[in-house]
Amino acid sequence: MNSIRLSNRPTSAGSTQSGRMQRIVSQATARLSSDTMHSDHAEYHDNGHNGLVRFRLQSPMTSIAISPEKEAVAVAGRDVLKILAVNSSQVREILNLRAGSHLSTNYNSNDVKWGNNATKSKLATAATNGAIILWDINRTTGRRAERVINEHSRAVNRVCFQPDNGNILLSASQDGTMKCWDLRDPKLASRYRFEGKSESVRDVQFNPVHQHEFAAAFEMGTIQKWDMRNPKALYERKFSAHNGPCLTVDWHPSGRFVASGGRDKTIKVWDMTTDSRRPMYTIRTMAAVSRIQWRPGYEHEITSCALSTDNRIHIWDIRRPHIAKYAFDVHDQTPTGFEWSNSDILYSCGKDKTFVRQEIHHAYQPVNVLRRNGMGWNIQGDLAFTVDRSDRESFVDENLVPAKSATAITATLSSQSKKWKKSNIKQSTEEDIVQYIPPQSCGIAHLPMFDFEAFSLFAEHYDISSNDVSTCCEKNSNVAFKLGRYRTAQTWKIIALLFQPGDTEDEEEEEEENIEETKGNDKQQEAKQLSILLQREDGSSESIYTSSEGNDDEDEEDDDDDDAGDDDDDDSQHSTDDSETESSVVYSEDMSHLWSTWQHQGVVNELMDYYTEEGDVQMCVTLYLVLRHHIQVNSNRLEDWFSAYIDLLHRFKLWTTATAVINACPISRIRERNENATTINIACNNCFKLVMGTTQGAWACDKCHRLLNPCSICHQTVRGLYVWCQGCNHGGHLEHMREWFDNEDKCPTGCGHSCTLPSLVNSELPSSNNYINAMTTI
Repeated sequence: MNSIRLSNRPTSAGSTQSGRMQRIVSQATARLSSDTMHSDHAEYHDNGHNGLVRFRLQSPMTSIAISPEKEAVAVAGRDVLKILAVNSSQVREILNLRAGSHLSTNYNSNDVKWGNNATKSKLATAATNGAIILWDINRTTGRRAERVINEHSRAVNRVCFQPDNGNILLSASQDGTMKCWDLRDPKLASRYRFEGKSESVRDVQFNPVHQHEFAAAFEMGTIQKWDMRNPKALYERKFSAHNGPCLTVDWHPSGRFVASGGRDKTIKVWDMTTDSRRPMYTIRTMAAVSRIQWRPGYEHEITSCALSTDNRIHIWDIRRPHIAKYAFDVHDQTPTGFEWSNSDILYSCGKDKTFVRQEIHHAYQPVNVLRRNGMGWNIQGDLAFTVDRSDRESFVDENLVPAKSATAITATLSSQSKKWKKSNIKQSTEEDIVQYIPPQSCGIAHLPMFDFEAFSLFAEHYDISSNDVSTCCEKNSNVAFKLGRYRTAQTWKIIALLFQPGDTEDEEEEEEENIEETKGNDKQQEAKQLSILLQREDGSSESIYTSSEGNDDEDEEDDDDDDAGDDDDDDSQHSTDDSETESSVVYSEDMSHLWSTWQHQGVVNELMDYYTEEGDVQMCVTLYLVLRHHIQVNSNRLEDWFSAYIDLLHRFKLWTTATAVINACPISRIRERNENATTINIACNNCFKLVMGTTQGAWACDKCHRLLNPCSICHQTVRGLYVWCQGCNHGGHLEHMREWFDNEDKCPTGCGHSCTLPSLVNSELPSSNNYINAMTTI
C-alpha cells in the first residue's frame, strides 16, 4: 500500500497529457461547425436560453462522467461512448471513442468514470460482458482502448477511481465480487478481491475523506463498509438497508454518512461510525431509486433519479424528507445518469437519447404547487383544518429546526477534523434525529350541520314497508316527534292523511253511486238539456207544444204572444238555472275520483324536492319506499338517492339497515350489491383465530379445537339466532343475553368487558332486533 500513497505526486507525463487534453478541448470549442458534426446526421443540439442546453445522440445513454477540469463530459451507453464539450450555450462532440473500433460486447458500457491526477486523461468503462476497458483520449493514432481487463465472470455494474489517486480502480460486478486494481502494475492483475457473500454488487464508492474505506450496495438490500487495509478480513459494518435490491450508494462529503437508494422506493442516510442499525433519515420516493448523489456545497441536500416510470430528477432536503425541494423535468424518458458540475449546474442523460445541461433555476419547487392549507370532514360533522404559517421564501427555516436535528450532521461536521478518532465521536441514535416540521396551526371545530346520532336512530327505527301506508307514516311520525324533529313528524302526518285507506274506499263507493244515478236519470237529463237548448233558440217554452199541435190560429198566437212570452220567460229562467246547477253537480261528481290522485302526486313531488335541496337523502329514500306503489319517480334520481343513503349507512356501520334498503331498491344495479361478497367470516372467541370451517367443521376451531358459538349462560352451542359482542367476542342465545343484561352491564363470562351501550332515546323505541346493535364495543 506504500506505492499507492506515493502515487499522488504529479509526474511530467501527467503534465504532458493534461496539456494535450486542454488543446483538444480548445480546438473542439473553437470549431463551432466542425466536420465531426457532419459525419453523424442523427445528432443535433438545442441552444436553450439561460443555460439550458439539450444535445441528442443516436442511442440511449446509461452513465455520465465529468473531467477533473470540468471542461469535458463523457457519456456512455450500450451503443455510444463519446466526449462532449459543454458550455452555457452549446454542446459539441470532441471524440467518438467507438469510431473505427470493432463492434463487440466490450464496448457495451454500463458505467463510465473519469480518472484523476495521473490518470485524468483516461476513462474506465464497465462492460456488460464483464470486461473493464481503459481508454486514453490523448492518443492520436491507433485505437484509444489502452487496456482490457477480463477478470469478472459476469457484467460489471460500477467502476470507481480513488478520489486522490487515479491509479487505484475499484469495480463491482454481477458475479458478487469487488476487485481492486493498481493501474501501474504491468501484470494487469487485481490486487485485492472482496467477497460480499451476495448474488451481485450493484454499486461501490470510495470514502472521499478516508480513502482506504469504501461502501458497497448489494442485490439482497444490504450495504457494507470495507477497509482496504484489511483485505482478508470480512466487511467492517453491514446494514440491512432496503426491502429488495439496493441499487446505489454515495458518501457524504464529510466521509461519515452514506446515502443509499433501493428498489423499495426509499433513500436512507446511515451513520457509518456507529453500531446503530437504523437510518438517520428516510426519504420515500415515487419510484425505485437508481442513482443518488449529494449536492456539492449543500450538506443536507441529495439528488436522485428513478429506475423507471418517473422522468424527473429530484433534489431532497433530508431535514424535510416528505417532499422534494427541487425537481428537474426536462427529459422525455427516465434519466439514467447525472453529475453535478458545481452546486448550480447539473449534467444528465437518459433513455430519451438526450444529454442535458441545466441549472438550478430551471427546476421548479413542488412545494409551491401544493396547497398550504387543508380541511376535512368526518362522519360526525367535525371539521379538521390546518393553516400554514411558514416562511414561503425558505424551504427549511433554520430558526425553527430542532436543536437535535441541527446537530445531527451540521454540528458533527463543524466539530470533527479530518483526522478524527472513533473514541471521541458521540454516537447518534434514532432519538437524536428530529425532522423539520413546517409551522402550522391545526384545529378541530364541531359544526352542528349533521346530527349523526339522530341519523342512526332514524335508520334503525324507520319503517320502510309499503303494505300499510297509514300505519308506517304514523310510526315514523312518532319516531321523529320523540327525537325532536317536529317538521319531519308533520310531514309524515300529512302523508298519512293524504293516503288514508278509508277515504279511498268512500271515494270509490261515491263514484259507483254517481254512475248508477247518472244511468238511471239519463233520459230525464237529456230531456232537460233539450228543452234548455230549444228555449235558447225560440225564446219560449210553449213553442214546442204549438209546433206539435199545428191546429191553433195564427191570430190567437199573436194575441196571446205577449202574455205567454212573459210567463215563459220566468219559467225558462228558472229552468235554465236549475239545469245549469244540476249539470255542474254532475260534472263534479264525475271528476272527483281523478282529483285526489293528481293532488297527492304533486304534494309528494314538492316534498321530495324540498328534502333533496336540504340534502336529506334518508327522508327521500324512506318516503319513496313507503309510497312506492302510489308515486312515480325518475330512475336516475332514485339511483342517486339510494347510492348516497347506502354510502352513509356503510360509513356508520349500519349493515342491517343498508341491506334492507338495498333489497327494497327497484334499481337493479343497487340490488346487485347484496350479491357480491356474501361470505361472513367469524373468529374463535377463545383464541381469536379466523374460523374457515375446514376439517373440524363449522362448529369447532381448527387451532384450539374448542366448540364455537357457545352460549355464555348455558354453555351450549347456539344453533339458532346467535348474538355476540364485537368487543370481546362473547355471546349466546338472544333470550339468555336479554335476561342477563336486564340487570347487569358486564359480560357474563367475567372478562370485564362492558357489552352494553346507554340508550340514546326513550326505551319504547328499541325493538328486539336492536339488541344486536346494542352489544358493541365501548
